[in-house]
Amino acid sequence: MHKKSTRVLLFILMIAVGTGAGLAYGWLLKPAAAPQEADLPRLRADFKTDLVLMAAEQFAETQDPLLALDELAKVEPKNPYSLLVNAINYAQEVGYQPEDLAKMQALIEAIDPAIYRQWEASHNDGNEE
Repeated sequence: MHKKSTRVLLFILMIAVGTGAGLAYGWLLKPAAAPQEADLPRLRADFKTDLVLMAAEQFAETQDPLLALDELAKVEPKNPYSLLVNAINYAQEVGYQPEDLAKMQALIEAIDPAIYRQWEASHNDGNEE
């Protein structure tokens, strides 16, 4: 009986040692790194919609549509307004909460053509390449 308990103890000890060695290797020697090509415009529609919702939540606090457009432009630099429209459509399709849809709708209503032209002008002045 003594041999069996020693065997079980050694088995459990080796499992613990193997797990510890694997974790040490993964965390210390070869940690995961973000991919170099991971840019925001390449995100899937669900992630883009979540980012639009975050911008809408920020807008709900700040009431600054230009800041919201700046945030959206990080995901869709050429046309953040179309990103907003597409995100609202996607959110409706997949069943986002009504409160979240209302926040995104409030943002789209706050961005009238004059605000959008003002934002475009401020980003085209010094950003010509």
